Amino acid sequence: MGAVYEDVFIPLLVVVGAAGLASLWAAHAAQEPLNLPGGAALIALVSLVVFQTIPLPASVLAVLSPGSLAHYERLSLVPVHWRPISVNPADTARGLAFLIGMTLLYVAVIRQARDRAWPRRVLLVVVATSFVMTLAALVQAASPHPHKIYGLYQPRWDWAVFGPYVNHNHFAGYLALATPLAFGWLLEAHGDLRRAWTRRGRRWLALGDPAGAAVLRRGGVVLTLMVGLLASGSRGGLIACVAALAIVPILRGRPRVLGGLVVLALGALLFVDIGPLMSRFTADAVRGARFPIWRDAIRLFPDFPWLGVGFNAFSTAYPHYQTIWIMDWLGEAHNDYLQVLLDLGLVGAGLASALLAILARAVWRAARGHAMAAGLAGGLLGMAIHNIAEFNWQIPANAATFVVLAGLAVSLQRARLDPSPSAPLESPIGPPVGAVSTHSLRRRGDRA
Repeated sequence: MGAVYEDVFIPLLVVVGAAGLASLWAAHAAQEPLNLPGGAALIALVSLVVFQTIPLPASVLAVLSPGSLAHYERLSLVPVHWRPISVNPADTARGLAFLIGMTLLYVAVIRQARDRAWPRRVLLVVVATSFVMTLAALVQAASPHPHKIYGLYQPRWDWAVFGPYVNHNHFAGYLALATPLAFGWLLEAHGDLRRAWTRRGRRWLALGDPAGAAVLRRGGVVLTLMVGLLASGSRGGLIACVAALAIVPILRGRPRVLGGLVVLALGALLFVDIGPLMSRFTADAVRGARFPIWRDAIRLFPDFPWLGVGFNAFSTAYPHYQTIWIMDWLGEAHNDYLQVLLDLGLVGAGLASALLAILARAVWRAARGHAMAAGLAGGLLGMAIHNIAEFNWQIPANAATFVVLAGLAVSLQRARLDPSPSAPLESPIGPPVGAVSTHSLRRRGDRA
């Protein structure tokens, strides 16, 4: 479910929080050390959000967050004495619950990724989910009730519904994450097909091999996801996904595969009328979409420079600075990086940057290990790019999926799983245990 309402994200947080607590308990019972990459930055980030909810004397608040003091003075008819940094402690408390839930999910992924069969299984689940979700979205869009999710649920705000998401841009954010992963899965089959070509000596005969059938099946999945992305009409999602897809073969050292990617893209165009999408790329449409919001939002920073307005409290602080669409409520800055800076200030932005740096380093190292690892890197990059104009880290389904894949990327990097002669025989995201491929037979022969 891509909805952002309480009846969806509260059960999600309960489930992922329980998974993380169960992992912590199992590690404690087994007396296992839990080496959590980025753990210190995560603890510091959670502590900062907790600190934002603690009431402080007005004199201290005037130094740490003058904008917060001014906000409370505007609302109060009596002198302000003790107030928190957050301009909306209740929203910040809800944001804290979300942050803790995602942190516990990350803990569960790091511990579970030691199971060699688990990482590949999770990656394939993400691909399968995106495929089924896209088919459902395309059927829903062609139905008499395109704004009713699964034909059953009518959201409060339904003007931009696409698939299971209340907004087509949120749907595109998930596909920007999943499509490069599916493309890495396709490249894996393509590598097996190349080896079959070499083994047979006559290339056309290899199309009858299981490897050839796998290329066709996986190519169909990628094609379907591309059609879904185009049908969503999301400019940011399209740009982010194209950039992420292009980086996958480059990470694998096979830039010639880009030609096949272009063929798939052209094939996707046959199924979608892209006229409405292209009209949204006009200069006026681009300038009017996000820049006015960012221009107003950045005006908050001088008043909340160090510790921000409070995690998840942007919507409370923004109206005082809002000069566009003044009759509309805007809950997000439509740029996750900008909102991190405004919600958490320079201190929180520094902690978030440290976490992203750890992830970027892990992704770069893991991407060289396997085709699906390169797809994993491309998917994380796709959502990171899309977040420049959207807020996927605030969409429960997208945020949870990103956290899981980030945890896998860090785990793969820590295990140093690349196909070098000194590496393990099978990568955790390579062929399943027990599967015999020409690649594994060749490597066994080399070792013998």
